[in-house]
Amino acid sequence: MMRFIDLGRFGENGAASYVLTIAIIFLSYVIGSFGLFIDYNLHTGMDDTGSSMSDFIVVLGENRVLFWLMFPFILVFISFLLALKYIHKRSIKSIFTGRPSFDWKRTLISFILIVVVLSVTTFFEIFYSNSYQLNFDVSKFLVLLIIAFLIIPIQTTIEEVIFRGYLMQGLKMKIGSNKHAVILSGIMFGMMHLGNPEIEAIGNHVIIYYVVSGVFLGLLALYDNGLELSIGYHAANNIFTALMVSNNWQVFQTNAVFVNTAPPEIGWIDLVISLAIFPILFLIYKKIFKWSSLKETWNETN
Repeated sequence: MMRFIDLGRFGENGAASYVLTIAIIFLSYVIGSFGLFIDYNLHTGMDDTGSSMSDFIVVLGENRVLFWLMFPFILVFISFLLALKYIHKRSIKSIFTGRPSFDWKRTLISFILIVVVLSVTTFFEIFYSNSYQLNFDVSKFLVLLIIAFLIIPIQTTIEEVIFRGYLMQGLKMKIGSNKHAVILSGIMFGMMHLGNPEIEAIGNHVIIYYVVSGVFLGLLALYDNGLELSIGYHAANNIFTALMVSNNWQVFQTNAVFVNTAPPEIGWIDLVISLAIFPILFLIYKKIFKWSSLKETWNETN
């Protein structure tokens, strides 16, 4: 059975196919992004030039803004799958898994694992910090709950499909090395987050966290032969973040259960501590799913 990372060999894989598909992805995202500005202008009658995220939230509310932030990913998801089918002439399954069918059980196990880890770490943060304030509003939270479980998984899944599927498979086909494909796709994932407000608020060094996250998720896809685990991880992380803790400087400013009023600051020591969780999680995944031949898979080339 051909490994997941090698499935990019199938279909039409010329440079023109990749350029056209990436252009379609970008255009779909841009078109979808207009929704937030149009809604804001309809409510205010003013030009949105110079408006900040806080301005959008004051006018539209956190839940509505979150919906419009997620809306472009719905268009990207649809347009990408159409491009995969009609431009690359590949099966949809080949971009998701190397198994005969997508293993939803693995996704659920990964989702639950990350929710448990985040629940424990967040509990200790709240317990030992004075900067967390209860922000629970039943009516607003129920709407947030619907958005979180119906739309956020679309955003996280399409990011996994593009970075850990499409690009990682394409890089492996081009350069012939598993490890280089994983590392380069992780760097691309990190660079995608350069425009996030937390980068400006905290500092450029935080991009290291996103790069390492991308490499880690690439390793899950590589060793588990599919996106099931990385999709579960990414969905759990973003849904939990949206539901449990918010602040006024991150990309997700929601009607979460708690608001963190601490100033945006993550030093190098805090960053290193945050990164230390990844090797621990990797060992947990390895134990649960009984991966073998780690060195051989990592060093595998065409």
